[in-house]
Amino acid sequence: MADMSKIGKEYPAIRWEVERGKIREMAAAIGDSNPIYRDKAAALKEGYKDTPITPTYLTVPAMGGGNMLTLVGDLGINVAMVLHGEEEYEFLGDIYPGDVITGTCRILNIEEKTTRKGSKMDLVTTEVLYKNQRGEDVARARTVIVERK
Repeated sequence: MADMSKIGKEYPAIRWEVERGKIREMAAAIGDSNPIYRDKAAALKEGYKDTPITPTYLTVPAMGGGNMLTLVGDLGINVAMVLHGEEEYEFLGDIYPGDVITGTCRILNIEEKTTRKGSKMDLVTTEVLYKNQRGEDVARARTVIVERK
């Protein structure tokens, strides 16, 4: 069982420089052929100030920054039993190449659920608030991690 005493815990912030190449890689990985993620001129033509991040780009700093592995270890979760439950993004501002975003992760909730078949699982809900280099809130990412028993 995930350590319930960790509800509300905040983890050290991760810092991530948004790179144009990573935006292109993410667009390719999710199969999004929209040229705004690959070509600055196409993005400008559509009214953006630069190449915007893809809708699920925030997975890159979450995984690349190492915070998720730290969190899973700290909670005592068995990685072999983990499923991705849910991901939700709320964009509060624009994020472009060259921006440096800082994300602070906190445990919102941990709950045990029982499936219809009687199996137990823990649901761990986390939230990362991202700020840009000017200290402005630019995004919030919520994740549900499922640990099967």
